[in-house]
Amino acid sequence: MEPDLSVIRHLKSRGKFADARAQLEQWMAAERHNPYLEAEMGGVLDELGLIEEAVQFYEQALRHDPPAVLMQHLAIVLGNDLRLLGRIHESRQVLEKARSQGAPNEILDAVYALTLWRDEDRSAAFRLLWHLAMAGLDGERFDLYRGILRYGIDHLNDAGH
Repeated sequence: MEPDLSVIRHLKSRGKFADARAQLEQWMAAERHNPYLEAEMGGVLDELGLIEEAVQFYEQALRHDPPAVLMQHLAIVLGNDLRLLGRIHESRQVLEKARSQGAPNEILDAVYALTLWRDEDRSAAFRLLWHLAMAGLDGERFDLYRGILRYGIDHLNDAGH
């Protein structure tokens, strides 16, 4: 039986992250090397505050040849987590690679701008954020990443973020 990721999303929407983690662990034991399951596990671990562990699952998912849309999502969340952990050079590498390989993605650009800011490349970060502001960020895709972006802006100058 194919894992039903809507079950995980339902549990997450109800704040039942430990239950979501347990279900994903069951599915992953039966179906190894599934980048969708690995990406979902990373998201659950992020919600539980286990960022180092989440990074491992995102990196693992990238090694398992995900489709382009999932690859961009993984670059966004992995790049964001690496930035939060203070691993700025790695964050830039992940995000720059994704920006050069994939279709234009405003969310990817916004997370990249936050990383540039943390890397003290403030003029490039400001230019990119200004461009995004002029283009207008809205819609369902933005809603998915609203928390990441809000946290990033609120903690722009924090040493560990």
